[in-house]
Amino acid sequence: MGAIGGALNCSARTWSPGRDGRGFFLRIFGAMRGTLVLVSWLLWLGSSAQWRFEGNATPTWEEAIERYKELDRNHSGARLLEIGADDDGSPIHLFIISDGSGFTPDSIRTAGKRILWVTNGIHPGEPDGIDASLLLSQALLESDQYMGLLANTAVCIVPVYNVSGARQRSATSRANQNGPMEYGFRGNARNLDLNRDFAKVDSHATASLLEALRLMDPDIYFETHVSNGADHRYVMELLTTLPGKLDGGLGRLLEEKLVPDLHAWMERRGQLMCPYFECVGETPEEGLYAFYDSPRYSSGYNALMHRIGILSESHMLKPYADRVNATFQLLLATLDAMERHGEELARLRSEAKRRTAARSDTGLNWKLDTTAVESLAWLGYSAEHVPSTVSGLQRLRYDRSRPTEITVPWMKTYRPSLTKQKPKGYLIPKAWSDIALRLRQHHGIEVMEIKQPTSYSVEQDSIGAMRTVKEAYEGHYLHRDIMATSMRMKHTAQPGDWFVQLGRETDRLVMELLEPQAEDSYFAWGLFDSALQQKEWFSDYVFEDIAAELLAQDPALRAALKAKRTADPAFAADAWAQLCFVYQRSPWFEKGYRRYPVLRVVD
Repeated sequence: MGAIGGALNCSARTWSPGRDGRGFFLRIFGAMRGTLVLVSWLLWLGSSAQWRFEGNATPTWEEAIERYKELDRNHSGARLLEIGADDDGSPIHLFIISDGSGFTPDSIRTAGKRILWVTNGIHPGEPDGIDASLLLSQALLESDQYMGLLANTAVCIVPVYNVSGARQRSATSRANQNGPMEYGFRGNARNLDLNRDFAKVDSHATASLLEALRLMDPDIYFETHVSNGADHRYVMELLTTLPGKLDGGLGRLLEEKLVPDLHAWMERRGQLMCPYFECVGETPEEGLYAFYDSPRYSSGYNALMHRIGILSESHMLKPYADRVNATFQLLLATLDAMERHGEELARLRSEAKRRTAARSDTGLNWKLDTTAVESLAWLGYSAEHVPSTVSGLQRLRYDRSRPTEITVPWMKTYRPSLTKQKPKGYLIPKAWSDIALRLRQHHGIEVMEIKQPTSYSVEQDSIGAMRTVKEAYEGHYLHRDIMATSMRMKHTAQPGDWFVQLGRETDRLVMELLEPQAEDSYFAWGLFDSALQQKEWFSDYVFEDIAAELLAQDPALRAALKAKRTADPAFAADAWAQLCFVYQRSPWFEKGYRRYPVLRVVD
């Protein structure tokens, strides 16, 4: 099979059919080819007339791909491709439904169509979208009722993204979840959570997905999940990109048109849906607030690429079939909303890209505005505390025999806690070429290799206080609450250094990755940790004489040491600490200590 660029830009199929071309149910029930294939699909769908899923089982990865191969064989308007590989070498597939407009990004856009992208199985223990997307695919290809939703939209479906996780099937890894009988595991072959990997890109799977997303550039990114958390009466929780993190027009379109349309569609079909939420206290009645999607998450990352992100979060305790059907309906709702607002969506995305290239600053590290409180109608269950049979202490229990209908406080507004002026660009030293190559290969950022010595006016950050997690998180010791001070200076870049020029539609992404204080920056994920280590020290008996001479020659240093002793009794009682105080302010202290290697070009 070809590379991703070839796979998405050629008309030939890049997969090989199975040995006998028969689908999952046909392989189970025997060799009666024609009739049995139809019967098997009807068993899977429950009722073809109603387009509903029935049952409590989800296919394996192999079975799901075989079903998509059948759809490809049977429908000229569909194509199954490979877009890359998981960390264990398993292929990652993309199923494109684009009747009459070809299967390349150029042909789809030339036909005037928008693109909906659906990622399933990023957490394979949450397989609802795997079945919902199979149902959607057949409905779009075979139902007169839904075929019209493809008039102006092409659909790109990743059948199972985390393939290596999907192959780790069991019935016990999701203790909070009501079905299906077996499912995959959250971590992939490297035990990475792929929905924490969009900024840092540690996984081959993430690199494959991002490359395909760049080529297709979908207008809406849809991802399927199952929620954890409080019990309530809703079968679906809707998580979207925070509107404030999108360009103004896109954010208003999402908040004022798309989200209301999605709720209206679900309500008309009897599917109870609420916003995806976090609890202020122990139960929803104490108040709710919206989830924050930083760039490590799919929706937060796609917002930086001017795409609206929608995540289905079906409720873990509802029966599996109900969850699949709710996910199916939300997918249909999204297609319907794209059909009605598609032209506006495309126009606003183009405007957002232009404005991002022209803007002078960007907001980082968004925080919840707890003063912006709304009221949210809530359908829940009465919560109570009763003695635990395990510990004998009080435990929380929701009483489903006592439904509640109340109004709860709801906070959904986030604002940037840090605003950075946009530089003209960034200089990355040759010694850190891996960072430049990450930008290019993983995120499609244009980086230019410097060919001859070039002088710039730059700013360099010195890293101050910060917090670091005590246990590994997604393969790193993540830094948080990073403080930094900037120093302006002249700098001559050398051949082999890299220049990242700003003034492009990707500026927000570049700043999220290269500004060291940004919460999902390369620095925050530990990719520059060697710059934090002090390499040389001193022997106290040797430095004593040097320090005494320095203090004798420098009244300001002498005064600073005295003030520190006066203010800090522990310091005054620690001879080594006082020597270190002088050492850090002496010519012998290494100049590069805690200096962030990437420079902002300001002129």
